Amino acid sequence: MVYYARRLRRLYQLMLEERLDGLVYGIGPDLRYFTGLAVNWRRESEPATPNALLAVTADGTPRLLIERSLLELAGGSPVPCEVVSSPGELTQALARFLRKGRIGISRPAAQYLSEVVAAALPDAECVDAEHLTVPLRMIKDETEIAALRRVVALTDRVMDHVIDHVRPGITQEGLEELIAQTGVGWGAADVSFPPAGKFVQTGSEPAADPFTYPPDQGLVPRSSIAFDFGFVLDGYCSDFGRSFYCGSAPEHIAGAYRALQEAQCHLIGQMAPGRLKLGELFGVLEAALDERGYGDRLRARLPEGNLGHQIGIDLHENPWLRSECDVPLQEGMVMAIEPKVWLPGHYYLRVEDIVLVTGDGAESLTKFDRTLFELPT
Repeated sequence: MVYYARRLRRLYQLMLEERLDGLVYGIGPDLRYFTGLAVNWRRESEPATPNALLAVTADGTPRLLIERSLLELAGGSPVPCEVVSSPGELTQALARFLRKGRIGISRPAAQYLSEVVAAALPDAECVDAEHLTVPLRMIKDETEIAALRRVVALTDRVMDHVIDHVRPGITQEGLEELIAQTGVGWGAADVSFPPAGKFVQTGSEPAADPFTYPPDQGLVPRSSIAFDFGFVLDGYCSDFGRSFYCGSAPEHIAGAYRALQEAQCHLIGQMAPGRLKLGELFGVLEAALDERGYGDRLRARLPEGNLGHQIGIDLHENPWLRSECDVPLQEGMVMAIEPKVWLPGHYYLRVEDIVLVTGDGAESLTKFDRTLFELPT
């Protein structure tokens, strides 16, 4: 397909700049990004023996070297394939396809891939090339944005369903199981991380860890509930956060959540290509919360100013929204912005939205109700 060819052409230009004689990627997000190979790698480590590699030559020619059973399981790939029947054949194919020189490999599987490359090309020099994919995957194309819209919409629907079950007596374990079962039952391939629905009872003993509420103990009135969950659909991840209160909330708690949502909306309204750097986003949100009297609650929970991360094929993608990051906002970035406010012994509240940077601003792909907070008892 045209999208994969476009990505590989851009990768080749970066290879030239790095003076690489080849690239090798194993099972993981980069291989999925460049080949579309639908292999479930998220909960599995690299295989003990290789069964799929993407190799790119010095002239930019890609080749997916893969065992037939895996290719059939994944439903194929638009990238030219060489089918092998064993790890030994795969190593031999890699030796035929690449020549010795500087071979780039991705860091998460560096040891594994370096051993494979060494077996195929004993005189090759393996170098870390994971950074090559960061600027490529950072900017989503139209097919990726469409996939992200679908998985975020599914996540919103799950929250809309689950909220009807948040009543006194339900446990955190029960809520988390319901989230996972609902999302997968409605078409998600998996959860993107273990779901969380965490309770904090107002008037409980203050603690350094906000999550001391026993996971098997039923919800009681006058407790905050903070959700954090996401799914994988069509190879792309979501990450979601909303908070609620069981019963009528004291004004200082209802005000905290209202301020958090207002600050989040203010930040999204300030975002546009070139207007802010990723490291400046926290400061914009922090100032909005200071105006509303809750800035200290944000700083208590996020003292290092880390406000979130890019998201796509992987749940956590680079660059992160850290204070030291000087990367400017760019059209096509999609990020999870996840501020939290916390007062020990009273509440833990979070909001998390998937936000797309557009040509002239930003759009929250997460659409779930921002005003819903108090739940009936």
